[in-house]
Amino acid sequence: MEILRALYRGLEGLYGADSGVDPAAHVHTFAAAEGQGQELVLIREDGGYVDVALALDGALLERLEARAPEEVLGDDALADALPVIEGLSHLLYIAEAARRERPVSPLELEAQAEVDKLALCLFDRRPAAASHYDALVDRLFYRFTLARDLSPALQGRYEAANRLALGFAKRLDRDVREGRWDGLRRRLQRFWGATLGAKRGLAQAS
Repeated sequence: MEILRALYRGLEGLYGADSGVDPAAHVHTFAAAEGQGQELVLIREDGGYVDVALALDGALLERLEARAPEEVLGDDALADALPVIEGLSHLLYIAEAARRERPVSPLELEAQAEVDKLALCLFDRRPAAASHYDALVDRLFYRFTLARDLSPALQGRYEAANRLALGFAKRLDRDVREGRWDGLRRRLQRFWGATLGAKRGLAQAS
């Protein structure tokens, strides 16, 4: 699962995190039916310990692992890469929350995952990310589809997370278009370390 590990290390590198987690050790595969979600994170707390399992559609993971590393975040592979990045984002964020001993809401997890998808795609496209930015924002925040088996509550959560992440993405526009990669990284790191309330503020800031 070298592609899986590489994506996870990419997230850690972006945020300066060292979780000590091998994502492959937490993966369980399943066969997703048509219209069913391809990624699911399961969390169990027991006596102060947190166990996390990352369930991924086996066929999706097999397709992604078969790609060359330089292809994984390309446009042709995004349909497979994005659910995997979402799960890895959850895994890293939960590990950091456990280290800091702070609670994390499901909405916070989902909003962060949406931002992480954009962030990895942008840094993968350096130095020409500005020319891809509008298409990425459109792909991630306007042309996304939700699994058909979601409850109304879950659908509402995903839509709220999408709106929050889109608001923050708009704040990144100038840094991306002007190639200010250090500034972009700092903005992303600030969002990553923020609580849900602070994330909302960062998404609304001018």
